[in-house]
Amino acid sequence: PIPRTRHTGLPGDVADFAIADSCLACFDYTNSLADVVVGYMGAPLDSDMAHSYQTVTVRNARGEEMIRSAVNAGRLDMGPEATGKGGHEKFAMATVSSDKLVQKMVDGGEMKEQKGMPRFLGEIMASVMTAVGPKGVSFARYSIDYHLLRNYLHCLNVWGEERANGMLPEYSVDIVEKYLETDESFRKLVESLKSKR
Repeated sequence: PIPRTRHTGLPGDVADFAIADSCLACFDYTNSLADVVVGYMGAPLDSDMAHSYQTVTVRNARGEEMIRSAVNAGRLDMGPEATGKGGHEKFAMATVSSDKLVQKMVDGGEMKEQKGMPRFLGEIMASVMTAVGPKGVSFARYSIDYHLLRNYLHCLNVWGEERANGMLPEYSVDIVEKYLETDESFRKLVESLKSKR
């Protein structure tokens, strides 16, 4: 069997063939039209994922009724409310800036083959990131911002500013505008891609 590897140990060029172009043009990372969303994002980390809590996001009255019915029928156990701590914005931008797909967009070339970090260094880096990085709901915000910003840069690179901006749902516009206003490195990435067109 293939040994389980943390993402920090994977070569950066794995994203070039592993992420579909359609995924890079998607801004619905949170399944925003669903009445209820269930997933691990923001849930407590646990080594036994089959029996771990997951985060439930309820968006409307219909979703509330679905959850209430599942609980009343004994089909769902609710745990404590999801919480988080730690800032996520700087971690999101550090990930965007170091993302090999983003670097390929900015450089305009082919992604060089990479070996990835040695497993023991990947484990150390993942442990440090877990210790000092955002936790719980703050980690979920980090992940949402990172994917949204990377995908915005992809759309900007492929289709230009007008179409990229037209693809953004309202909540995504707010996030992109926040980073454009507050993060110089994101502004530079956007300007770099705009200048190529």
